Amino acid sequence: MIILDACRCDLIESVEDEYGFLTENNRFRSRGTHSKEWMRRNFISEHRDDLRKLAYVTGNIWTEEYVDPNDLRVLDEVWRYAWNTEHGTILPRSITERAIATHREHNPERLLVHYMQPHAPSIPDPIGEGMNTPETDGEWRAAPFLLQDGEVTRERLVESYKANLRCVLDEVELLLENVDAETVVVTADHGEAFGEFGVYEHPFGMPFDVLRTVPWYVTSATDKQTFEPTLEPGQEHGDTKEKLRALGYA
Repeated sequence: MIILDACRCDLIESVEDEYGFLTENNRFRSRGTHSKEWMRRNFISEHRDDLRKLAYVTGNIWTEEYVDPNDLRVLDEVWRYAWNTEHGTILPRSITERAIATHREHNPERLLVHYMQPHAPSIPDPIGEGMNTPETDGEWRAAPFLLQDGEVTRERLVESYKANLRCVLDEVELLLENVDAETVVVTADHGEAFGEFGVYEHPFGMPFDVLRTVPWYVTSATDKQTFEPTLEPGQEHGDTKEKLRALGYA
């Protein structure tokens, strides 16, 4: 299972023709509208037997609070050691590398790969968000709030978001060439609001479809050995609170 963080159904459907592995979107109702809520409602004792079979490779920082490594076969928190301070996020290539390595080294029965994109900041097309790091000053504002304040148009926000979405889908394509899986699901933890019902980003506990309904594409993967990962787990660097600030969580 591949998680695209904060992925809108309408916008992934608008680019699905560009990717052969995205065929029919069987939309799915998520248990959360925020990563914290999604983790809290999925990593539960009810699923203990399934979790013990699971290798989880993640760029999402909330695993620190909501996922117990003792419950899983493997927990690789890539955000701890491969954080990119220039972009203020974890790059999708780092997740791809560790997912391929985990598959080949551990051959888990189940593999969960959690990319941070298309969650802001947009790597290929930033529009002012995600710039607060320990080396910079100033107020951080996520792109949807720039829209709310009239500083960007919705069209500009969608352009930036879709660039970030393509950035991660390119990595998913590479991943699918380098793991073996009879069934692969491409989905999301939650969606993203661009002002629908006066809501921006992805607040906790929202009922709206734009946040609650997520993509659900079913495909497969064959390891053609087209990529050899080199990224290895290392010592954590950077402060977790600063990383959360860079992603827009004060």
